[in-house]
Amino acid sequence: MNITEAVLKQRKVLLVALIAIAIGGVFSFLKMGKLEDAEITVKSALVITQYPGASQHEVELRVTDVLETAIQSMDNIDFIESRSMAGYSEISVNLSPALVTDELPQVWDLLRRKVNDTQVYLPQGASRSMVFDDYGDVYGIFLALSGDGFSGEELQDYARYVKREVLLVDGVKRINLYGEEQTCVNIELSQEKMAFLGVHPYKVVELLNNQNKVIDPGSLKVGTDRVRIASDGSFHQLEDLKNLLVSGSGSNSVYLKDIAHIKKGLITPYSNKLKYNQMPAIGVAVAMEKGGNVIELGERIQKRIDEITSNLPVGINLNKVFYQPERVSSAIDVFMVNLIESVLIVVIVLLFAMGFRTGLLIGSGLIFTILATFIMMLTFDIALQRVSLGAIIIAMGMLVDNAIVIADGILIDLKKGVRRKEAITKTSKQTAMPLLGATLVAILAFLPIYLSPDSTGEFCSSLFIVIAISLFLSWLLALTQTPYFCDLFLKGDKYSKKNEDDTDLYAGKFYQVFRSFVKYALRHKIALILITIALFISSIFAFSSVKQLFMPNLAYNQFIVEYFLPDGSDITSVEKELKELEAYLLKQEDVVNVTTSLGSTPARYTLVRPITNNYSNYGELIVDTKDYEGTKRFGKELQAYVNENYARARCRVRYYSPISSEYMIEAKFSGPDPEVLRDLADQAQKIMEAEPLAVMVTNNWKNKVKVWNPKFSQAKARSANITRSDVSNALACATTGLPIGLFHQGDDMLPILLKTKADKNKYVEALENTPIWGNNPNSIPLRQVVSDIDIEFENPIINRYDRRRAIKAQCDPAPGYNAPGIFAKLHRDIEAISLPEGYDFEWLGEHKESKDALDNMNKFLPLAFFFMIFIILLLFNNFRQPIIILSILPLAFIGVSYGLLLTGKAFGFMAILGTLGLMGMMIKNAVVLLDQINLEIAAGKDILHAIIDSAVSRMRPVIMASFTTILGMIPLISDELFGGMAVAIMFGLLIGSVITLIVVPVLYALFYKVSTKSVMNL
Repeated sequence: MNITEAVLKQRKVLLVALIAIAIGGVFSFLKMGKLEDAEITVKSALVITQYPGASQHEVELRVTDVLETAIQSMDNIDFIESRSMAGYSEISVNLSPALVTDELPQVWDLLRRKVNDTQVYLPQGASRSMVFDDYGDVYGIFLALSGDGFSGEELQDYARYVKREVLLVDGVKRINLYGEEQTCVNIELSQEKMAFLGVHPYKVVELLNNQNKVIDPGSLKVGTDRVRIASDGSFHQLEDLKNLLVSGSGSNSVYLKDIAHIKKGLITPYSNKLKYNQMPAIGVAVAMEKGGNVIELGERIQKRIDEITSNLPVGINLNKVFYQPERVSSAIDVFMVNLIESVLIVVIVLLFAMGFRTGLLIGSGLIFTILATFIMMLTFDIALQRVSLGAIIIAMGMLVDNAIVIADGILIDLKKGVRRKEAITKTSKQTAMPLLGATLVAILAFLPIYLSPDSTGEFCSSLFIVIAISLFLSWLLALTQTPYFCDLFLKGDKYSKKNEDDTDLYAGKFYQVFRSFVKYALRHKIALILITIALFISSIFAFSSVKQLFMPNLAYNQFIVEYFLPDGSDITSVEKELKELEAYLLKQEDVVNVTTSLGSTPARYTLVRPITNNYSNYGELIVDTKDYEGTKRFGKELQAYVNENYARARCRVRYYSPISSEYMIEAKFSGPDPEVLRDLADQAQKIMEAEPLAVMVTNNWKNKVKVWNPKFSQAKARSANITRSDVSNALACATTGLPIGLFHQGDDMLPILLKTKADKNKYVEALENTPIWGNNPNSIPLRQVVSDIDIEFENPIINRYDRRRAIKAQCDPAPGYNAPGIFAKLHRDIEAISLPEGYDFEWLGEHKESKDALDNMNKFLPLAFFFMIFIILLLFNNFRQPIIILSILPLAFIGVSYGLLLTGKAFGFMAILGTLGLMGMMIKNAVVLLDQINLEIAAGKDILHAIIDSAVSRMRPVIMASFTTILGMIPLISDELFGGMAVAIMFGLLIGSVITLIVVPVLYALFYKVSTKSVMNL
């Protein structure tokens, strides 16, 4: 007894199961998680250490190198990248892509222990290192709270109110604020008044520090109670500071206000700032708990925002910079439209090709398969997102393959006059195992991407899972639901034998034409094979003209403008120029909103968001457009505009892309000497600049910057009783301010900065005469304790890669061109650069990412092909027929190559996946055809008749299966991510169907040495 017979004996149970699938599928669709992209854990952490006053070389050697040495001893490290700047060390720790996500907390704990154990080896004056293991968290909702006419403190208070309220929403994991003004208390000392009143500045510092120092005064026993003694002497009001007694008593008392001007202000230079449509703003970044439904979370947050907004004053607005719930909802709506279109296309094709009733019952099987797939996705916690929805559409045509074979077989048997009960079960008995084997082969084609351990594999893993679930369910329903519905609906004279002589079901004109074509191919089998080989070779040559692209940009109605002034520029200069550019953008028809971020990227609000951290010469514009077409069109125009009008800046229009590298093409040189590294990078940059299609040529060490260097004289200073720290403290007071304590204001602790007045018109000259106090009763000018004062040039940043100094020569392809094409033009010349001993070279950028992704996937291709071959061997129990199947697989490339060339689509990672899936489909069709030939021979036909009759009888199922797949792909052609994959499958399967129906019979005749001389007489 087979599955079909067993199920048809329990029809009521099957009916209930189908009803449950229909109801459960709809329920599952409504309840399952919904995201924009698959959740990927960014396996990176940042280790940040402040070392105020130290040069970049001191930071590199005393801080960065010490920490890197400890971190490098950990297991599961992929690579370590660091940058050392004056007073600042930043280390990016990147774990092996193969590391299981569940092990990350343990690895991050180990990282913290390593970093903490290293703190004793850091130099005095270095702050405690901070480990940020949530660096890769995605904040899917990014809002900008703006207010025209409100102070920074007022905006900050309202932003914190919004944060408190939104944090209470169920499903919210974390909220970060960005762009808050950093307030301080400035104490500006008057040198003249201090000298006149005899007040030493160190006395002021000592008093302020002692006043803020918290010392436990203990407790006392009162009766039977123990009473704590309070010690509250901290500063809470500015008047407390102003009235601090500095010296003297009574009428001779000198207060701080007598020698200094005290007021609240902003820390300068500021580190970051946010604006929304030219208004001051504070960013509110909201992260969702893992596995949630972002659409439902968005609805809850929107409801809370509506409540909050009613409590905010007029003029305060919460603006959506990036609101993932709306984007996910829109993306799912688009994909559902595509899904419905695909279903309708498949059903309509079936109605015309298979007849109304047969088409409907096969189409109903498709619906049941999709609904059952939703149930399994909910069960296994697979969210609806870009890849999983795309997988359903990709599988669409394949989902009806099994049902077509079963329904077609039942229909043929009914028309032959086979008894209804036998006809309903006969085909499933004969084809159940071949169809199962063919289905498993189609599934295994996508196995390598699932097993790939890198982020690309993690991103696309749901592709394999969803296709595997849906195809297996389609096989199961083809053996149960399809025969059941055939028995219910295929009734009447149309579906039964009309007379004894009406036995040739393939007498139609189309069948006869096809039969003649098969016979002609068999008669000229050698010529056909040679023509096929010639076509294959020509497709290889044609492929050289196909565009290459690892991953395309994503279709967002938003893009980013990165704006770098030369290193050493002040952030206020960046703000001024971006203000002009922002005003220009807001006048453009395509632009809806513009968000300006200064100093760094405000938040990783989407997985593909490029991140730039902490640069004082950096700013960016997040530009919203009306639609994606506007993004592409206006982005190109804007790049030309900024190139012409902002030549001093390195300004780049950047789109959202899965490529995580800073530039598409990156050539890395590593070695000990910074000057040699710069020379090597300069050589690579000249090669890039000589290529017209390479743009934005730069390096990640940027330009050298000016440094004002008063050379401390030990001899002069010793005689004047002055130390190096005295000089540094005095210069800090004369410039950005010397931190000397904290001022408590509500929940905030504002730094107290000690400053001295300087003549702004003669700033450098004033600095040269900065008074240095030391332990002397009187100050002396700076010039008396330095040997010379020079303006020098230095590297502002020292980058390292895996503990070695490294520089990257970088560029992008020109608009309209792809990185692989430009890489092909550059790589030989750059690789030919002579490297001194001790220096190494490596390609990074898109080249490395694509190579790593393909290498990781290719590791498992042999395993997938082994399982495929093993299944085919199990099905046929011989070698010749599996060899026939394997020999046609390369021929699928004919359709892929010419299809991509004709449509202009690029051959990238997703197209490679489509090609692998195509091979699975071709194997499936070939298995069914060869199995039919074996059945015909077993029934007593001679081999030549069996080959021809099998090809004719399998023509309709193969063509229908192929055309449903091909036409079902149409909605995906315009999709940026899946377009290349859709074209590869469509054109590959179009040619593959011809190969299956024509070339496979010819190869069978060749392998089994069948004489075809008399074939035209049959």
